[in-house]
Amino acid sequence: MELDKVIESKDGLKQRFDEILETINSRDSLLEEFDDDIFNALVEKIEILTPAHFAFELKSGISVEEEVR
Repeated sequence: MELDKVIESKDGLKQRFDEILETINSRDSLLEEFDDDIFNALVEKIEILTPAHFAFELKSGISVEEEVR
């Protein structure tokens, strides 16, 4: 039972990575400015910790914190 959950989780993660790569690779040129499609493909949610401190939860499950100075 646990093994099935691990396999399912890995399959879901691989699918999310594949979707992200597809979005990035679909571009015809180098990224020169903010791209809504890529941002939305990568970011699941943004948590505002303080007015200058954010946590980005990526669709891959990774969490990245950023502090604006």
